[in-house]
Amino acid sequence: MLWVLCVKKGFRNSKQEGIVRDEDDQTVAVVVPPEQYASYQNYLSQREEDFAILDEIAEKMKNYDPEEIQARIDQAVEEVKAKSRPQRQTV
Repeated sequence: MLWVLCVKKGFRNSKQEGIVRDEDDQTVAVVVPPEQYASYQNYLSQREEDFAILDEIAEKMKNYDPEEIQARIDQAVEEVKAKSRPQRQTV
């Protein structure tokens, strides 16, 4: 019951719906709809998966020289640019 009173008081005193602030106007809690919370949980899960992939790549690349990696990247970029440039036709 105390939680309900705190939330109601916080909502009444807050400029933004769903934000509970203390007497010093510091945010102490945020109440969101279940759908928004589920979406946030999905975001966090996907973020963990994405960073795990980056960690795997970093682990596989740890023994490579950064300058060599950059040189290969630059070479690949130049190859793609060369292929995508329109062929000059001589008339």
